[in-house]
Amino acid sequence: MNISTIMILAAGLGKRLRPYTSNTPKSLIKIGKYTLIEKIINEIEKNRFKKIIINLHYLKKKKKKKLNKKYKIDIFFSEEKKLLNTGGGIKNALKIINEKEFFVINSDIVWSEKKKNPFNNLKNFWNKNKMDALLLLYPVEKINNKISGDFCLDSSGKLLKKKKNSSQYIFTGIQILKSNLFKKIKQNSFPLSLIYKKLIKEKKIYGLVYKGKWFHLGTLESLKKYQKMIQ
Repeated sequence: MNISTIMILAAGLGKRLRPYTSNTPKSLIKIGKYTLIEKIINEIEKNRFKKIIINLHYLKKKKKKKLNKKYKIDIFFSEEKKLLNTGGGIKNALKIINEKEFFVINSDIVWSEKKKNPFNNLKNFWNKNKMDALLLLYPVEKINNKISGDFCLDSSGKLLKKKKNSSQYIFTGIQILKSNLFKKIKQNSFPLSLIYKKLIKEKKIYGLVYKGKWFHLGTLESLKKYQKMIQ
């Protein structure tokens, strides 16, 4: 299955990364040679996508200026006058996405194993006939057993409702979605969890566990830990 369009969610305020994000968007924080969003775009280019959509709100001019260099891939911006949350941001960009199925990725994540490619993993597992959404998951035990997971999985890979103290997986921020999921929702601002809950009831949302190393850099603690690790 060749899905060639991907949206990067990058409109947020990055409050948990202040003071770094007081004057710099979270996605423009530097990790080694590149900013977070540049690292993601570099990986996207390697994986033969044809189109990237990036949603913008906070410090949008800085992001546009940074990403105005020539990439081989087409980049489009979806601007939000006010923050629309994760689901609303995607709904707002549907005309630019213009595909039945597409990838979505958060702008504050990294992975470190080239052989365990998260995009290929999801593409190979995706089945449009039985899935409306497919999320890449990561075992809670590989991060911190004290944190609460987001989901459970059944033996076929279907996502199950979060259970207190027994949800084994967290969402990595990489997923495949169908565009028709957003068309019946009347709200302009809403979280993706609204869609996930509906799909769990309908048994149309699946999860795939990532076997490589994955890092979420959305807090000061996690960012500093990762920066030390790569020095």
